[in-house]
Amino acid sequence: MAHIKVKKSNGEYEFLNLGKIINALKRAGASDKLAEKITLAIAKTAWNGITTREIYKIAKRKLKQTSPALAARYSLRDAIFKLGPAGFEFEKYIMLLFRAYGYKTYLPEIMEGKCITHEVDIIAEKNGKRIMMECKLRHSTNINIDIKDTMSTWARFMDLRDGARLGKCPLIDECWIVTNSRFSYDSEKYGKCKKMGLLSWNHPQEKPLTLWIDNKKLYPITVLGSLKKIHLKEFSRAEILLLQDMIKYDIVELVEKTRLSKRDLSPILEEAKEVLKFNPKN
Repeated sequence: MAHIKVKKSNGEYEFLNLGKIINALKRAGASDKLAEKITLAIAKTAWNGITTREIYKIAKRKLKQTSPALAARYSLRDAIFKLGPAGFEFEKYIMLLFRAYGYKTYLPEIMEGKCITHEVDIIAEKNGKRIMMECKLRHSTNINIDIKDTMSTWARFMDLRDGARLGKCPLIDECWIVTNSRFSYDSEKYGKCKKMGLLSWNHPQEKPLTLWIDNKKLYPITVLGSLKKIHLKEFSRAEILLLQDMIKYDIVELVEKTRLSKRDLSPILEEAKEVLKFNPKN
């Protein structure tokens, strides 16, 4: 078992790490006992060269046998991948996430800096400070936010700061990058040096993106196994991106808003309620 090699999404290999699997399962809300049981089952069936994706599928399938709500929470990272190839839905999702933490957030129009104009993803305001946020959606776990992305975002921030002094745009106080991926070592080092806000899947360690989501159960509708791609399009058109927003409506209202049938919507709405009702402490 200790010598089983796992193929990561970037093509590299590492030894099977049972602790990593247990932690991922517990983050989704699995009890210590259930996490250890599933991890042991994976260890018994794993083969040399098994991929991280295959491990994920086995774990999700076994979680679903116990609780669909657990399986949905476990699939959070995949769910964020599904928020649109263009990234616009990801921007709206992050905007709603920060709004739930007391920020006033909006998607600004083009802002004029000293030298050029800039498209800013999100402006967030709280406690008298205005934050410029760049949202970086990555569709693969092995694509990091590298130093070029971080330096480019900082350069845009500084041009907008200079533009504000000339009265061309509102003053921006802080610069953040929010991503579903990870930051490279140099990106983290540069961001820390410049006092940038860096929020990713695993950074900062004390409160990464996953905790921002879990603490308030702000799950995107794409965590639902019953939701298909065609359903996502209609929910997006109706501006329903969070499970919390979905369950505000009864089935009749959802039919009217999404133009989907009761037959399609019933299992979706039921699963959404189960995910939000689930309490890992129970």
